[in-house]
Amino acid sequence: MSQSAKYSGWIHSGFFSGLQKLSVPLSGLFITMILAHKALTKQEMGVWAIFMSITAIIELIRQGLVKTALIKFINSSKGEDHRFVVGAAFFLNIIITLITGLVMFFFTPMLAAVLKAPQLQSMLYLLQIGLLLMIPFSHFEWLMYSKVLFKGLFWTYLFRQGITLLLVLVFFLIDNKVSLNTLVIIYNIGLLTGALVSYKYVKNVLVNSFIFSMQWVVSLFHFGKYVFASGLSTLVFRSADQIMLSPLLGTTTFNASQNIAMRFINLSDLPSQTLGDILFPKSAQTENSNNPSRIKYYYEKTVGASLCVVVPLVIFVSLFPKAIIYVLAGPQYYDAVPYLQLIAFTSITLAFLKQYGVIMDSTGKPFINLVTTTIIALVHVCLLFFFITYFSFIGAGYALLVSHAIGFVITQSLLYKLFGINFLNAFKYAFNFYPEFFKIVTEKLPWKFR
Repeated sequence: MSQSAKYSGWIHSGFFSGLQKLSVPLSGLFITMILAHKALTKQEMGVWAIFMSITAIIELIRQGLVKTALIKFINSSKGEDHRFVVGAAFFLNIIITLITGLVMFFFTPMLAAVLKAPQLQSMLYLLQIGLLLMIPFSHFEWLMYSKVLFKGLFWTYLFRQGITLLLVLVFFLIDNKVSLNTLVIIYNIGLLTGALVSYKYVKNVLVNSFIFSMQWVVSLFHFGKYVFASGLSTLVFRSADQIMLSPLLGTTTFNASQNIAMRFINLSDLPSQTLGDILFPKSAQTENSNNPSRIKYYYEKTVGASLCVVVPLVIFVSLFPKAIIYVLAGPQYYDAVPYLQLIAFTSITLAFLKQYGVIMDSTGKPFINLVTTTIIALVHVCLLFFFITYFSFIGAGYALLVSHAIGFVITQSLLYKLFGINFLNAFKYAFNFYPEFFKIVTEKLPWKFR
């Protein structure tokens, strides 16, 4: 079997998924560069970073309760049951979003006060419109994931991120400033654009799919509750530093610096996100979820494919951190340089941790995932409080590094016990991927270019 045939399924599935995932951090980088260099003050950049963390928290809550369960049951249930699964997912999506919106509406003033960000109050009230737009957008998006319609996902996010970037640029060129409230309105317009584009790719799936079935609502909710709880722990693990910096240090400027560093580091998470979207439906299929050897293969290969991209990126960040910060935001953000260098190494362990959660959820072990992620999250919060208190901003980097090390040991021990997974094999896959990728490319090239 040629290398092209061997990897064609993974590459074809990953191509549009990778492009879709790439559009998000890249557009985020360009928007950050416009805002940080000219359009916003450093304090305003910190408030914007907190706002984006809150939107990520909201999305993670909704995804935990609905998205994973939808993909799981679409790929493991009979075809005639799919319309009931889709209808139950839409119903849960509406209920969870409305509850989230009401809770956020009543607690917004307190949240703005605690986070030392008074501008956040009006921004979160404007986001209420965005929450309503999230219902159709996310439902269509999750359907595309469950049906592996990565081409549709690519165009959806290209239009959503493209219109957002275009509007930010237009407002900046008009006035050299973009207000925080204007940014929220632009965020909402991006959601609306994404919903309209995504409808084109799922309208056939939606036919006769809005059928209420309490049995399937209960089934999705019971599966999703563990994933939701795990998602909350993951949320704490990934967002606690953004939430704790301003209350502990008394200013949002450190949030701005941290956000600049994370914008670049998020690129290292791109391979894991892309391959995780491919891995979950594969490992959720009945013939694979009950086969430890297949799960071992999928996990080690997926992490290895991520590492072949992540490791060179970590080396690049370690060598040129100051240049990266200068290009992204300018000299006023040089306090992010040591933080960027430090957290770059967590990109390697993140590749392992990300796919651990995917494997546990897809193979019907969400409770184990819940327990481990909760332990890691609690440890992380304690470390953040200690290190930020004693070492200021850089302490957040120390806490993240130690938490990742602890999480890596715990998760790899469990994966070895349950599936015989050896993390060293992932590095072998990563090393072997370079010559294999070269062969694949040369096989695809026209003869005259070989």
